[in-house]
Order: sequence, then structure tokens, then C-alpha cells
Amino acid sequence: MIDLFQKIYNCEFLGFCYLGKRLVGISAIKRPSRFYVKQIQLKAGIERNANDFIFEVGYSFTEADVRRVGISSTLKGMLQDKIMHYHGMIFSTTATPSSQRYLKSKGFSACGSPYQGNFDSNIIYFEKSLSIQNR
Repeated sequence: MIDLFQKIYNCEFLGFCYLGKRLVGISAIKRPSRFYVKQIQLKAGIERNANDFIFEVGYSFTEADVRRVGISSTLKGMLQDKIMHYHGMIFSTTATPSSQRYLKSKGFSACGSPYQGNFDSNIIYFEKSLSIQNR
């Protein structure tokens, strides 16, 4: 089992949003292991070269009382701006409709079939190339 310290240090970038001194939102660009990428793609029923996938958008969470004001979208956008110079693929998985809409609006494509996760059902896998023509 991976502990919190390992999860934090496995991120390329972390973004935080504070309302005063209160932490209300977080998001990350993670560096997923090849094994993890293969597991996720298997669950979604797709076959890809796991070595091409260098990043994952994840750990996005906003406190319930401040949702629907763009905190998560802003954090994810700022983080993705940080990786514009990389070449490879980025992916994300989500069962949250607002996150799905966000990913589609940023050029991610839904692939494969929805699958059951540990905590969510109907998780959808999204991916996007970080190549210059897709920016």
C-alpha cells in the first residue's frame, strides 16, 4: 500500500486553493507507474502503450460548500499549463459529470467502456496528447 508521503512525491505538480486560511481545493498532475496505467486501461477495455502515458490528472477535490465556482477547473487548468512543454500522453479517470465536461472542453477524448471502481461506478477514462498540435 502506498502511503501519503509516496503519493505526494509521485506528483509532478500539486495545486491548492485557500479561502483565507482554509484549504478548500486540491488537484494534481501525477506521474503514474506503468503498472497502474496498464491496470486502468484494462479496466476501461482499451489497449495502449503504457510507456506513452507520462501524466495523469488526479487528486481533484473541492469542499462541498464552495463547489460550482470553478475552483477545480482553475486548478486543473493552471496545472496543465505547467506541462505544456512535455511530449507524451496524459489521462484522467472520473465518474463526476462536471469533471467529464471539463476534460472534454480541454481536448481530452473519452475512450473504452465505463467501469466500476472501488468507490465510484461508471468511471470514464479520458486521454489526450501533449503534442503541440493539440494545444
